Amino acid sequence: MWLDSSSNGRGKVISKKCRVLIAGGGTAGHVIPAVSIAQTLLENEILGDIDEVHFVGSKRGVGKELVTEAGFSLTILPGRGIERKLSLRNLFSIILLCAALFRAGLLIIKTKPEVIVIMGGYASLACGLAGKLFTIPLVVAEQNSVPGSTNKILSRFAEVSAISFDGVDLPRAVMTGNPLRREILNFLDEGSREESRRKLEVGAQVMITVFGGSLGARRINEAVFDLAQQWTGRNICIFHVFGKRDWSYFSEQNFRASEKVDYRMFEYVKDMTELLGASDLVICRSGATTVSEITALGIPSILIPLPNSPGDHQTENAKYFESRSSAVLLPDVELDSFSLARKISHLLENDKHLAEMSDNAKSLARLDASEEVGNLVAEIIKKGSYA
Repeated sequence: MWLDSSSNGRGKVISKKCRVLIAGGGTAGHVIPAVSIAQTLLENEILGDIDEVHFVGSKRGVGKELVTEAGFSLTILPGRGIERKLSLRNLFSIILLCAALFRAGLLIIKTKPEVIVIMGGYASLACGLAGKLFTIPLVVAEQNSVPGSTNKILSRFAEVSAISFDGVDLPRAVMTGNPLRREILNFLDEGSREESRRKLEVGAQVMITVFGGSLGARRINEAVFDLAQQWTGRNICIFHVFGKRDWSYFSEQNFRASEKVDYRMFEYVKDMTELLGASDLVICRSGATTVSEITALGIPSILIPLPNSPGDHQTENAKYFESRSSAVLLPDVELDSFSLARKISHLLENDKHLAEMSDNAKSLARLDASEEVGNLVAEIIKKGSYA
């Protein structure tokens, strides 16, 4: 065993028994499916011990706590993304990439993994390039309908590319879907929707859940905050999760909800599973993990893509589900309380409309995605054992 220096300066034990490295970070959308894949590798006995899988993440990324809370070891690499222009910032980023590549190489030398799973994001690039240098097989897992730049680069060297949307243009692509959190799968197995609605005291009201990520989304928050005061349609119940960044501002505003709205405000909800599962409609951004989860739960949605997401992938994600009649796309530039009210009113005009969207969402779900990716990893490990 050897010690890895984490970002907080404390030594962390990493086992030389490591057989699979999982590299990715930058957003929770990278980390959540990564943890699901690791858990599946253990549950399906593809790996025999938790020490046989190790995570590599970015110092600047989010979601590191998701890895450690799940019990997995983690190495943090330095660096930041490289922009497509000449600048001193980019020069510094390239220097950090070289440092990250060197550290990733040392990690591979020490652990000698049999396969590296690439989830996307900055940390994946250094780890994947080092893996290629040491001839370690790569599995690329792409969560979005538009591949990120890291996955585009590393997929050229990968044994296989696991994709989550039809038509994603990566070499040796295999449709697997986006791996889901265990909480989502457990909720589906246990049939918890009605019990959750009872606990939340929603009754027969149409329940709408709104969120914009852990930090929040100001334009979504503003639109829904205003809508809740102006709404004149049928009775609705809104669960509004503001996010940590916007909470202090909105929680101090004068507010009086419409008598047609049962309005409930939250700063942050760590596990959204129960809220999502109990909902009749969700209003949110269209990141890959978010849309995968609400699709699996069969919840209709109004998707408001994050402007300027890399490759505009959130818009493409939303278009994919709108074209299959499980979601409605509302561009961020068009968003205000009035445009949002029109979308909601249209969806609530006919109860069959939401029911049909729910059925369409369920038909698109890939509940076995983590098993599919796990099988790809297992095939490579098995192939290597006979090499």
